[in-house]
Amino acid sequence: MLKLTTYRRNQFPNLKAKLEEDGYTYASAMELGSTQKLASLCSEGPVAVDVSPLLPLLNPTSCLNDTASVTEVLMHQLPDDALFVADENAAAGHEYDMRTLFDEIEKSEIEGEPTEEAMRAERGAKLLIDLSSEKTDKLLDDFDSNLIGQGPFKKELRKQVGVFRLFNSIGEQPILSMFLLGPSGVGKTETARILSDLLAPGQPLPKINFGNYSSKDSLNSLIGSPRGYIGSEEGELSLKIEASESGVILIDEFEKANPAVWNFFLDLLENGHFTDSQGTMHDLDGYIIVFTSNAPKEEVREKFPPELLSRFSLKTRLTPLSTEDKHAFVRRYIENVATKYQRTRNTLPRPDDVVNVALEGIDVSKEGNIRVLKNEARKWFADYINECADL
Repeated sequence: MLKLTTYRRNQFPNLKAKLEEDGYTYASAMELGSTQKLASLCSEGPVAVDVSPLLPLLNPTSCLNDTASVTEVLMHQLPDDALFVADENAAAGHEYDMRTLFDEIEKSEIEGEPTEEAMRAERGAKLLIDLSSEKTDKLLDDFDSNLIGQGPFKKELRKQVGVFRLFNSIGEQPILSMFLLGPSGVGKTETARILSDLLAPGQPLPKINFGNYSSKDSLNSLIGSPRGYIGSEEGELSLKIEASESGVILIDEFEKANPAVWNFFLDLLENGHFTDSQGTMHDLDGYIIVFTSNAPKEEVREKFPPELLSRFSLKTRLTPLSTEDKHAFVRRYIENVATKYQRTRNTLPRPDDVVNVALEGIDVSKEGNIRVLKNEARKWFADYINECADL
């Protein structure tokens, strides 16, 4: 008789330890790829097989259904004392398929560790939906002050935040998403950084850059590879959100992701949670996700599926910075570094005087990229310091 025990993610460490304590060798179903491997595994003693990665293959519409059939035959070659376990999230939706394979299905009653959600709540995860109306207004005011230029975007963001807080409170909108387009250095990435710093000061911003991904492996890199495969079991997205209390996620160079990733985010924006390759569900209700792309408007319309574009709460193209915007950036940046330098050296003129000289000495007309403009401001300031030292 084949019996399956399902477990929650937080039960897994204790369940595995208990199985090993009882003399069982824990193995993934993906290791049952041949009769030879199966025989070798069984020669080590009683076996506990985790079928979590196998369950999606039992779907008759799956292109891997033949693989599933072969694996199913191998499973029946296991000794009568073999145990079968599976993550309950991986098992969800496959109840019928499991009943055709297993004679009995039960839930594990072993004690579990605190869940990710509980630990995040205990750490005090910082989410926009948890702020009072007054604190939300203050955050948006600070955001307006910190982001250079982009007046129309700031106005629309303030409106969408109000919509999000209302509809999230009645369970209708789990995530505030924005798709920011525009050339490099106009504030797309900075938007996510500022929001993250305001919500969770000192916490790292969870960032996924699809420019660093191989297209064919994008989804595995994002949510991990199934148990039994060689390589990292956890994906970058899971690791990044678990390592930060920030309620903001940055998805950079989104145009370089492949259709499988777009489908993943299509579902995530709709439901507010995702299940990684280990069958673990991650709840992102209340999060802000900022997607960025340098792609031109025509390419966006051709490249991205309309059903995905329609899921974004806010879609906007950030505009190149005006001369006034660039002067505002130079003023703020030079004042900041001059104040820090004077605090440690006490050899500079007043920061206001340094700013006035900088505005005359830095030609902002040559560059529209804020990051490049920052480098120019740094070079100017270093030269200015050397000139002061020579006086």
